Amino acid sequence: MESKATDPSTQPPAKDSGVENATAAAASGQDNNSTQYAKAVSGVFLSFTKGLVNTSQSAVKAVQVKARHLVSQNKRRYQGGGFDLDLTYITENIIAMGFPAGDISSGLFGYVEGFYRNHMEEVISFLETTHKGKYKVYNLCSERLYDASRFEGKAASFPFDDHNCPPIELIESFCRSAHSWLKEGIENVVVVHCKAGMARTGVMICSLLLFLKFFPTAEEAMNYYNHKRCIDGKALVLPSQIRYVKYFEHILKHFNGETPPARRCMLRGFRLHNCPYWIRPSITISDHKGILFSSRKHPKTKDLMPQDFWINARKKGFVVFALPREPGLAELVGDFKIQFQDSHGDFYCWLNTMMENRKILTADDLDGYEKRKLPCPGFQVEVVMIDYDGTTLPTKAKADSSGRTPEGSASDANASSRGVAGNPNQSKISQREDGDDVFSDSDGDETEDKMSRQAEANSRAGLSASNHPSNTRSVDSPRSNSRKPTNDGAGKSHPGHSRKLSSSGGDDIRAMAADASVFSFGDDDLDSE
Repeated sequence: MESKATDPSTQPPAKDSGVENATAAAASGQDNNSTQYAKAVSGVFLSFTKGLVNTSQSAVKAVQVKARHLVSQNKRRYQGGGFDLDLTYITENIIAMGFPAGDISSGLFGYVEGFYRNHMEEVISFLETTHKGKYKVYNLCSERLYDASRFEGKAASFPFDDHNCPPIELIESFCRSAHSWLKEGIENVVVVHCKAGMARTGVMICSLLLFLKFFPTAEEAMNYYNHKRCIDGKALVLPSQIRYVKYFEHILKHFNGETPPARRCMLRGFRLHNCPYWIRPSITISDHKGILFSSRKHPKTKDLMPQDFWINARKKGFVVFALPREPGLAELVGDFKIQFQDSHGDFYCWLNTMMENRKILTADDLDGYEKRKLPCPGFQVEVVMIDYDGTTLPTKAKADSSGRTPEGSASDANASSRGVAGNPNQSKISQREDGDDVFSDSDGDETEDKMSRQAEANSRAGLSASNHPSNTRSVDSPRSNSRKPTNDGAGKSHPGHSRKLSSSGGDDIRAMAADASVFSFGDDDLDSE
């Protein structure tokens, strides 16, 4: 048989398995490389992102720490155990710190303040770590509150305003509360804070140190606190707040730590000693309940500029403010604040009626005075009060035979309430007899210059000096109480009748300033002046 030859050209080509394997391997390698590359890129991106986040967090943390240190300024901070807080151990059981902010219960501002003040969570962590179950927190802020349950209910509030003084009774209440907690256990601690944890906190902690008999005097307690709390020893520096620690020292020494009933007084007026012409402030008197007197609102002063109602007695070296034919500026009981509003800078002080009736305050005793634009060496404010029972002002008993009665007595107050003004000459007699010539610029009889100024003031008040012969007398002529120039309201003069008080409250002060009239504060002699 004949065999058939196979044509190799007609046969399909044989598959090269090696080439296929190589191609598959190459494809697989490319896929693996792509995957690895993708993973590498992803890893780099994640690392970069994580690093960026970490760097951002570190940067934010660094900024936050810097901000907290800037805000704490000269205060000593607690740095240990992973904590960095505006917090100081005054004693082993008494802690001062800044406000624990950052909690929504403190309001929006309190929440935002968590960035640059002590954060609530960090404070809680610190207290739970170091004094678990043994601490009680005292908040002195009137402007910031928080949920007491954040401190397991061991929190109390004794609020009063920043840059001000607490009611004197509040100091005693705080001290008794803190003492009650401390004596429950030897490991118990009290944590006291206001907003900055410095001034208001200092008032209460220094008072507590006195109450616990750590120190015998207020000066020693404040000096100790100042150096414990601040690097430069300047923690409690506001004059009024220092004064209130001394008030509490007085209560501890003389009343066994129990605040006595507040004394009732009438504020008669003020004298400014060594006072230059550029200091003529408006005055506001207030207490913890509200405003008691304002020179900007009182009928006799609201239409006058301050330089018009401050009377300058040049020869006596002071200027004076008081209300003519009025018992005083305001009735005072306990704490009160005097605020002087001046174009060159306001200043103020807190006082309590437990002080003496005459109190002279130097520039160092006035809050905010050091911030004024113009210096005034030797400047002093004299505050004059008098005991007051709510009905009549006491007459002044003098060791002489003149039988002098101070202006502002019951008869004067009644005359004022009837709207009847006495004869200016008669007023001068009674006032000079009183011996408290606080407005007087002269040591002898009045001069013709004084008379001309009186005539000018009378003309302003709608008086016709030419129709009043009693108003024109010689310097040496005797003073007659029977001559009383009057005004019938239509501008006509009627000798022999009493003059009605002008409807303008400023007329009294203008007339008083014009003749350098006297005005009795009714408490002490000024014969020595």
